[in-house]
Amino acid sequence: MGVSNLQEEQEARQLSKYKVVIAYDFGTTYSGAAYAFTHPSAATEVFDIKNWEKHKEAPPPPPSILKRTINRVLQYSGTTWGHLFPQSTEILDINDIDHKVHNKSISFYPKVPTLSLYPRLNRKQQKYSHSKRPTLSEWGYDAKMAMLKPNAGKDNVILSQFKLHLDESLNRPPLENGLTPLQAITDYLTALHQHTLQELSHGFANNYHPDTFRYCLTVPAVWSDKAKSLMRQAAIQAGLISPYDPADRLILVLEPEAAALYCEETMADQVQLDNENRIMICDAGGGTVDLIVFQVNLIKNSENSGLPNARSKRELKEVTKGMGESCGSVFLDNNFHELLKTKLGIHVMDKITPREMNTMMDYFIETIKPEFDEADDYYLELPRSVKVKDLPSDVRKLDYDGFLDDGILQFSGKELQKEVFDPVVNKVLTLIECQYKQIPDEERAALAVVRGATYFGVYPRTVISRISRRTYGINIRKAFDEKLDPISKRVIAMDGCVKCKNRFVPFVKKNDELPLEHSIRKDFGIFLGEGSFINFSLYATENDEIPRYIDSPGVQCIGWIRIPVPNIPNPKKELVVIITRMHFGQTEVYIEAELPNGEKHEIRGIFDAIDKYDS
Repeated sequence: MGVSNLQEEQEARQLSKYKVVIAYDFGTTYSGAAYAFTHPSAATEVFDIKNWEKHKEAPPPPPSILKRTINRVLQYSGTTWGHLFPQSTEILDINDIDHKVHNKSISFYPKVPTLSLYPRLNRKQQKYSHSKRPTLSEWGYDAKMAMLKPNAGKDNVILSQFKLHLDESLNRPPLENGLTPLQAITDYLTALHQHTLQELSHGFANNYHPDTFRYCLTVPAVWSDKAKSLMRQAAIQAGLISPYDPADRLILVLEPEAAALYCEETMADQVQLDNENRIMICDAGGGTVDLIVFQVNLIKNSENSGLPNARSKRELKEVTKGMGESCGSVFLDNNFHELLKTKLGIHVMDKITPREMNTMMDYFIETIKPEFDEADDYYLELPRSVKVKDLPSDVRKLDYDGFLDDGILQFSGKELQKEVFDPVVNKVLTLIECQYKQIPDEERAALAVVRGATYFGVYPRTVISRISRRTYGINIRKAFDEKLDPISKRVIAMDGCVKCKNRFVPFVKKNDELPLEHSIRKDFGIFLGEGSFINFSLYATENDEIPRYIDSPGVQCIGWIRIPVPNIPNPKKELVVIITRMHFGQTEVYIEAELPNGEKHEIRGIFDAIDKYDS
C-alpha cells in the first residue's frame, strides 16, 4: 500500500469520528455558516444557513471589489494589463458560475452582517470594563435594525469591521467600550455559533451529539501566525470546541483555499481542468484581498475507488507564495467617507449624527457601489440639518453645480472613479500582476468561502502542499566565528567551548514548498527533574535573506510554547532526549513533542509571546 493511500485511510478513520462538519466564514462586513454530513461513499452536499433572525427578504449587498476588478481586467485587455494574461486565459466570476450551476438567482443575501451592538459605557465604566465586560445586546441584522431607532447611538455602541484589527499592518483605532479584538470576535462567534446550532437542531443533524461536530473557521491568507492564534483562542472561548478537544476538531482554513475548493467542486462540469493546469484564485472580500495560485493534479479513479466519498479526485498544489493586502470593499466605503468630508467640510460632518451618517453610507453601499458606472452622475440626499449655507465657501461658489436643490449633493462618475474606486481597484490589479509574475514559467460567490471551508472539513487533503510565506527558525548557540560574530555575542559554554549566542537556525525557508505532512525534527537534551516545562521559542522573518541572529532586523519572536515534562525517574541526572517535530505544511504551525516514556504532546495555535494580542 502506498504512503499516500495509507495517509488517506488514516484520515478517513479520523474523519469517521465526526458526523457533521460546520464551517464559519467570519468576514469583515458579512459572515456565513454552512454544514455537511460526512456520510461514507456519498457525494457531499453542503447546506447553507440562510435564516438570520430579522433577515427576511433583505436585498443582496453590493458585489465585492472583485467584480469591478474583473471588469477592469477585461477593459484593459490588450493594453496596460492585457499583457499579463495569455489569450487562452479565462476570467471567471463565481457569481456567474453559481447561477449557471444552480440555475437560479439569489433574491436575498444568504449571509449576516458582521455587526455587534453593546450598551454604551461611560468613561468610568470603561475603566473597569476588563473586570466586568459589556454584554452583547444584538448582533447581525438585529444590531442593524436596532440602530435605526431614534437616539440609538446615545445609548448603544455598534462595532463593525473589527476583523481588520487583526491585520497588523493597519493602524486601527481602539475599539469602543474598551473592548479588545479578542473580546469582540469571541462575542460575535458565540452568537453566530449558538444561532447555527439552533438552526441545525431543526434538521437531521439533531440526530448527532454535538461532540461529533467538526468545525472549520476561515482566515485570510495574509494573516500572521499571531492572528491565526487569536482566532483559535476566540473559537475556544466562543464554545466551538473546548481546550481539551483534539486540535484537529477545529481547522483553520485559508480563505482563498476554501474558494479554490468550492470552485473545484462546483466548476468540475463547467470548466475543463486538465492535469497540471494552473488556476489563480482572487478572493476579494470586504476587508482583505487574497491571491493564490494552484496547480491541478488529477488522480485516476482506480487509486481512489476504495476511499469514502469515492470520486474522480483532484489535488491542489500551491505553485508560488500567495499574497494579499487589506484593500477590500470596505476601503471603497472609507474613500467615499473621506470624499464626503472633503466636500462638506469637517465642521459640517461633525453636526451629522451617527444615524444620519449611517443612512448616507448605506445609500452608497447599497445603491451607488453595486452598479457604479463612471459615465453616470449620482445624487445623495443630505440630512435636513445640513444646509447649503453651512457648506464651505468654495463649494457654495459652484453655483449649485454640485447641488440640484437644497440638500441634494451631486457626484460625477469621474469624480467617484478617481477618488473612491481607482485607488482600491488599482491595488487589487497590482496584487494580481505581482502574483502572476511570481508563477514559474514552466511547460456562487457570497457562499464560496464558507462552502469551500465545509468541503475542506470533509476533504482536508485536497490541498497537498503550500508555499511558506516566511522563514521560520529557532535560537541556538553555535561555534563563534571571530570574522563574522561581534564580541558581544561571545559566550563560554559549560564544556569550555567558545560559542556565539542568539544564532538564528532556519527550519523552513521562505518560498519553500511544504507538503501537507511536512515536519522538521529537532532533538533537545535536558536533565529531567530540573523543571516541569521546556520553553521552546520560535522566530520568523519575511526577509528574503536568511538572518544570522535572532535579533537581526526583520526577525520577530512569534511566540514561545511550553512543553510539559512529566516526572520521570532519573536518579543519575543523565541527559535525556526530547524529540520535537514542528509541522509547517498545514494552515497553522504546530509542534509535537515525544517524551522519553513515549508520551506525546501536540501544541497548536497557542503562541504566547510579546506579540500576543491583549485578551
